[in-house]
Amino acid sequence: MQEAVEKGLINKKYRKNMIKVALFYPSIYSVAMSSLIFHKLYFLINELDDIYLERFFMPSLSGKPVSMRSYENGMPLKDFDYIIIPVHYELDYVNIIKALIGSNIEVISSKRSKPKIIIGGPTITANPEPMADVADVEIIGDLEAVWEKIIDIFYNERIEPSYGLYIPSLGKHEVRAAYSNNFNSSTRRILTKETIFTLGVEVMRGCPFNCVFCMESYISKPTRYRKIEEIVSEIEELNRKYNEKVSLIGLTINSHPKFKIILKEAKDKNLKISLPSLRAELLDNEVIELLSTLGQQTLTIAPENSERVRYALGKEISDENIINTARLASKYNLNLKLYFITSIPGEKEEDLQNIANLTRSIKMAGIKKIHLSVNPLIIKPRTPLQWLPMEDENKMRTKINYIKKNSYYEDFTSYDPFLAIVQGSIALSDRDVIKYLIEISINGNSKVYWRSLIKKGLSNIALKERKEPFPWDHIKGFIDNKFLWDKFLLFRERIGLGYSLH
Repeated sequence: MQEAVEKGLINKKYRKNMIKVALFYPSIYSVAMSSLIFHKLYFLINELDDIYLERFFMPSLSGKPVSMRSYENGMPLKDFDYIIIPVHYELDYVNIIKALIGSNIEVISSKRSKPKIIIGGPTITANPEPMADVADVEIIGDLEAVWEKIIDIFYNERIEPSYGLYIPSLGKHEVRAAYSNNFNSSTRRILTKETIFTLGVEVMRGCPFNCVFCMESYISKPTRYRKIEEIVSEIEELNRKYNEKVSLIGLTINSHPKFKIILKEAKDKNLKISLPSLRAELLDNEVIELLSTLGQQTLTIAPENSERVRYALGKEISDENIINTARLASKYNLNLKLYFITSIPGEKEEDLQNIANLTRSIKMAGIKKIHLSVNPLIIKPRTPLQWLPMEDENKMRTKINYIKKNSYYEDFTSYDPFLAIVQGSIALSDRDVIKYLIEISINGNSKVYWRSLIKKGLSNIALKERKEPFPWDHIKGFIDNKFLWDKFLLFRERIGLGYSLH
């Protein structure tokens, strides 16, 4: 990888006896440098005395294990005392194992004295078991709430279970997900042009809605909103320092009680921002006009499915309201990006027809360009759907193709149904999944080899009903299985599922 031009780095020289910490994002450089938590960790760790940090990225996402060397100075990964890994995507677990094998580091923590490996992120919080045999420490919940304990581990090697810290070598033990009300960021970023996304500013954590498929909304409760003064100040400072557009980050940022004021402040101060998917039922003429004034070219919303299925999932917005939103977007010359989910339990052929019909109505509302993204449902742990099987690959593919053939759009994308099943299989698994992850890491991360693992039983857990206890039940949050079960029963009633779970 050719080194990118970067600004904002901390130049700390290594001194004898410093503790060496590797900050490893298990994906390629452009993805890692788009991650707000990766930037935050870089600066937090570099603040510590007698700690020396270097960064690691995957050179590519294909191929067999590779010897990992640091981005800064080419130091071998195995020479570090600690490896801290933020991860957001279950398939990146394979990249972690490939990096360890290729660097001649023992994968299984019980056989490894050094380096100590600390892993965190939303997928780990939801279910730490797939990577439990690899990690010495798994962070459950918010980094800010456990940061002082992580520092203590660095300096004193005091690895013990506590609030927000899971120590897998002790076996399954109860740990409560940590959360923090103080998740203010700073304006320190490493600036590089080689990113997937722009500089991020966090607006909120959690989500006030309870869509039954959304893992992050359930594991990140309670919903917390940052103060508007902090948000606007951070955007303003990042714009000034880097002269770059800033992305607002949050699951449903337009649920922020002062969302309109944020937009008005950005308009009045001529700030450069971009926005993620917005909750359609919270949009009105004033918001969409503000978005247009701020230079947004595309409005992104997630209708998910037909009106019937949408209500069952937890999005109580009518087709007519979505069409009205499209009319407003057209009024201000905005394109529309639409996210849909298919292969939902209880889904019928008429629902697929209704999706296609909705895109036609949206096109007739005057939208010049529709980007349609259709993705199969991936059932995740700690959601109301955790009891249900995923649909098989052929049915997923058939449904996506039907929508693609019958809908109105200028641009179409979808997620590979096969990878959806692989992802769901890992997400829902216990510790025994590690044998598959090691095998795929050694033999090359190819679809052909993944299929051989599917035949060996990798997908069994994803394609069948599941019963309690779940592999992740020892992880405690602000909701429990009783809450999720009640949500599931409501979903089952609304969707009209034709069978009961055993």
